[in-house]
Amino acid sequence: MIVAIQAKRRDRQSSFVQLVSYLSLRDEKKPADALKQDTLSSKKSRSKAALFNRLIDYVDRHSSPSSQQIIATLPDGSQRIKCDNVVCQTNAFSLETAAAEMNAVAANNRRCLDAVYHFILSWPEGEQPEEGHIFDSASYCLAQMGMADHQYVFALHRDTDNLHCHVAVNRIHPVSFRAANLYNDVKILHKACRTLELKYDWKPDKGCWLRDENNHIIRAQPEYKSAPRAATQLEYYEDKESFHSYVVRTCRADIKQILTGNMQAWEAVHAIFLRANVELKMKGAGLAIYNKNSPDKVPLKASRLHPLLTLAKLEPRIGPFETAPKIVEFKNENGDVTLTNYAVDSAYNPKLHLRDRDARMVRRLARAEAREDLKARYQTYKKEWKRPTVDTKNQFKTLAAEFRVRKAHVRVAMPDPLMRKLTYHILAFEREKAMAALRLQLKEERTVLKNSPENRRASYRMWVEHQALKSDKAAISQLRRWAYKVKRDDRTALLTDNVIQCAVADDIPPFRIEGFDTKINRDGAILYQKEGITQIVDRGEQIGVARPFDDRGVNMITALSLAEDKSGETLAFTGPPDYVNQACAAVPHFNAMGDKPLSLTELHQQQLAGYFPARKVKEEVEVAKPRPQPTWRPR
Repeated sequence: MIVAIQAKRRDRQSSFVQLVSYLSLRDEKKPADALKQDTLSSKKSRSKAALFNRLIDYVDRHSSPSSQQIIATLPDGSQRIKCDNVVCQTNAFSLETAAAEMNAVAANNRRCLDAVYHFILSWPEGEQPEEGHIFDSASYCLAQMGMADHQYVFALHRDTDNLHCHVAVNRIHPVSFRAANLYNDVKILHKACRTLELKYDWKPDKGCWLRDENNHIIRAQPEYKSAPRAATQLEYYEDKESFHSYVVRTCRADIKQILTGNMQAWEAVHAIFLRANVELKMKGAGLAIYNKNSPDKVPLKASRLHPLLTLAKLEPRIGPFETAPKIVEFKNENGDVTLTNYAVDSAYNPKLHLRDRDARMVRRLARAEAREDLKARYQTYKKEWKRPTVDTKNQFKTLAAEFRVRKAHVRVAMPDPLMRKLTYHILAFEREKAMAALRLQLKEERTVLKNSPENRRASYRMWVEHQALKSDKAAISQLRRWAYKVKRDDRTALLTDNVIQCAVADDIPPFRIEGFDTKINRDGAILYQKEGITQIVDRGEQIGVARPFDDRGVNMITALSLAEDKSGETLAFTGPPDYVNQACAAVPHFNAMGDKPLSLTELHQQQLAGYFPARKVKEEVEVAKPRPQPTWRPR
């Protein structure tokens, strides 16, 4: 059982907008939905009252009052309500009035800018606690936070891999109107989770507090400090490796080995960092790790890499701190480095992405450039985009000119002054009538323009989806990166166990193939269909093939054609043994039809595909000629 809490801002500005945007302003379309041109949608209100209302709407899944059924009334007056497939519990008068009640109480405290507190209690996959125990756990957590008497709404959701309970509570006390203190809320809730696990015999989970072998709840003592929040946000939202993760990946194992061993000098420590193109320096009264390519950037505190990497721990062992030795390079006539005292094995590049960390560096750099180009194209689109408007000025001018012409005609055609004056009055009445009709028409046109998605500037995600529909490779890659943050049940479902495994982040644009209809989903999956039935799914890292050998193996040949355009870093068949054997047997026939042979990367499958033919020894009777060395080339 774990607890997830939305981060709060500490700059005296409310984090309420971010909280409710995460809950109720999320895109209603699922990643497994197909991309369409009408992906733009109107923005919802961000007022405090509207956000409160949508928060309650989200936790009870927008159920209508007619679909709500009170299933229990508890002794303290709270109600347990079933809303469609969601079971809720609240101490408000009803779910319909919960938002209004919270708004009314929150309005009595003007100093609290963030009146709503929201956290989630989640249970491991496969564990199904009783509803009563779940709601009792939520109440216990509120009591530990000092908000037992506050207004709340609990909602039990079963629509993900893990059963979880949303807890939305008003921080303002309904009687004293004082805001609850959220200091150390994470530690308090983690300790409450360990207590509840022990009470209901649930599977113990990790957190700030742990259960020891005697079932005593004790403070956790992590070996390493957690990553800075800015680093985790960079990796989550930008899919870029943070400097913290890079240093941990390249240096932590070696630093741990040398710090826990018999270290003799500072040079051994500096050598590890120099190989990663980073440098250990003094910063104030401590140590920090700097990127040598960008020494002006924020460094990493050395103790975050290892708790023993501090002056207090190292100076008693190896003496006062010594600066890193200078790197000496010897270059040849062409300027290439031929010899150095400290070889640099890697360097931190903030443009590279996490999803393709295992790919070759050349392809990683190309993908990073394509992603930056995609962002630059969007910025150009934003600058050049102009909101369409209704030309009201010219329309009013045209109408006024029309009546001036009619009035001039009356002045010439009617010599009788009384009839002319009467006609002027009629024209004036008709003019006002036409002007009023034009104003109503223009108002209607403005409303149509405002409500039309095509007349709104697209957000970055919407713009990327439109580019993906145009078979933009970088846009497809961006959609797949966003899909990594989505629960697996929300992504495009697995088509089959018959898979062609490719390299990590091995993205190619969608193709128009004869006999197949191409469809792109919002998670970047490319579907090739026949008569509405999906036959092949390209996810980048793998290609799923349904019915691979039906109809003379058309689906298999098509999937191999897609794999042919991949990078070739990894190419292997995975699935049932019969599928693997037949797929390997089909590779020689496929290679015979094309100019670029498939480069299978598994040795056993290369042998099954005939990449290693048996040697044919020719007996030379007349003249013994030297046998040429056999050469291997993928076929």
